[in-house]
Amino acid sequence: MVSIVICSIDPQRMRTVTANIQATIGVEHEVIIIDNAKELGGMGAGYNTGASRAKYDIICFMHDDVEFLTQGWGQCVLTHFKADARLGLIGIAGSRYKSKTVSGWWTNQPKADCCNIYQRLPTGKNRKFLLRPAGRNDVSVPVKVLDGVWLCTRKKIWEELPFNTAELKGFHFYDLDISLRISEKYTVAVVYDVDLLHFSNGNFGDEWVKGAIDFHERVNKVPLPASLDTPAPDAEAHVCRSWLQRLQIENITWENRKWWVKAAKAMDYPGLWPAVAGFYFPYVEKARMKLKAMIS
Repeated sequence: MVSIVICSIDPQRMRTVTANIQATIGVEHEVIIIDNAKELGGMGAGYNTGASRAKYDIICFMHDDVEFLTQGWGQCVLTHFKADARLGLIGIAGSRYKSKTVSGWWTNQPKADCCNIYQRLPTGKNRKFLLRPAGRNDVSVPVKVLDGVWLCTRKKIWEELPFNTAELKGFHFYDLDISLRISEKYTVAVVYDVDLLHFSNGNFGDEWVKGAIDFHERVNKVPLPASLDTPAPDAEAHVCRSWLQRLQIENITWENRKWWVKAAKAMDYPGLWPAVAGFYFPYVEKARMKLKAMIS
């Protein structure tokens, strides 16, 4: 009743996640493993290949570095789709607002961001990230975009709106792209009755930056900003500031930092100039220390 598609080249991860699925899903299912997504053209191509083999009406696309904590989560998925004929896609992290500013799904706006995930920290402990807009206490909250760690849809909707393999290669932004496109015609939602532990903190380095700019400037055809609520007047500046601060700690080259600042139009907001300086600071400091060592 649920087809699960996973792209992975790690046999041990696949054995672990498959065993966890079998122990927790609680409904009839199949696991479809795609071990050559890179050769096929990226995550979207791998997922499309797996979905074409799916025999059930509900398909879940998921990463290989997760562990389900909810017993019977498969029935939760089926119940969501049975309850709402217009439901097109569900996940466990997303936002009701997708900015025009170059970014991922996260906006750092409490009234927009939705999340229900456990994250494995470098210390080995698990931390639950629970974000829910005030006053929205249902088991699911509609959003515009979703993170790709876990996505479930109907097979007929995937057939209508498959992953964009013509324009999106690699392993980034396939999730924002498909969730934005599906949200134009169907309901997309974050659900709060499936608990999942994610072992990776994600990679927001040079490849992500280049993918982010390419997605926003060339690939995406959905008008942005896209929102389910009336956005705050400073919403774009707020998102831009949040991502300047988030990306500051990442291993991003100087050239790609300059490219991101230009693409995000961060300098259009004078109030963000200190944040822009902070974004550049790691490389300014490295250059200063190198020069100091050379002349000392």
